[in-house]
Amino acid sequence: MLHIICALKPEAQPLLEHFELRARPDAARIFHNPATRISLTLSGIGKSAAAAAVTRTHAHFNADKTHAWLNLGIAGHADLPLGQAVMVNKITDAASGQTWFPSRVFNVPLPTASLITLEQPNSHYRKALFDMECAGFFQAASGIATLELVQALKIVSDNTGQPMDAVTPTLASRLVAQNLPVIEAVAGQLLALSALLQRLEEPGPDYQALTRRHHFTVSQQHRLRDLLRKWQTLHPDDTNLTARLQRKKTAAEVLRHLQEELEKIPMKLGLP
Repeated sequence: MLHIICALKPEAQPLLEHFELRARPDAARIFHNPATRISLTLSGIGKSAAAAAVTRTHAHFNADKTHAWLNLGIAGHADLPLGQAVMVNKITDAASGQTWFPSRVFNVPLPTASLITLEQPNSHYRKALFDMECAGFFQAASGIATLELVQALKIVSDNTGQPMDAVTPTLASRLVAQNLPVIEAVAGQLLALSALLQRLEEPGPDYQALTRRHHFTVSQQHRLRDLLRKWQTLHPDDTNLTARLQRKKTAAEVLRHLQEELEKIPMKLGLP
């Protein structure tokens, strides 16, 4: 599932219409379309509001670490043209100096730029995007989701040639609407990555069979998942794993055997 966080309704309106998102009757300012596996939450202005929106959305959907998160909205920049969509590759909280680096694991034909989150609106343009929400969003979302699934996409709404005083709700909606194909592409790739990670997280039949036969503590269950994922990645056609491991007398013996077998495999670039 993908959760989009937008500050204000004008930015969100084209997305609500395009993805056919409907207001949740049991949650204010949260919109959802189960068919598309997309939600959108209106956060309001400011990094604290953005962080609170992430927390509220996380609780409402009982989101796990395989859910994807996208902060989408308008931002200023010194000289990028109005309407340019940009993926954020570095986020700096101007107040604290704390920085985050979104991890790019998919290919989107968009420019990237750093972003500074400010406490107050500011017309002092610089060679970086600036907004008032992204740092709060990223700090909250990166604590509950896989880092690769936390991204920010900004659309330039003002620059030195057309300053922020000229930004209207109508302009904000128009700039987002003209970038809907790009937004849909980013959303699609995040959803695909989310689905892949979810499949990897789901316990397979080997896990179910072994935990029925042996008693694994909670920590041993996590270790078993990790070892089985590695084994299945390296030996996807091994259909006799469960039968071999069920001969072991204890959960500890199962884990030890799996670890020893994995250590026998030569290390190769790109393997877990």
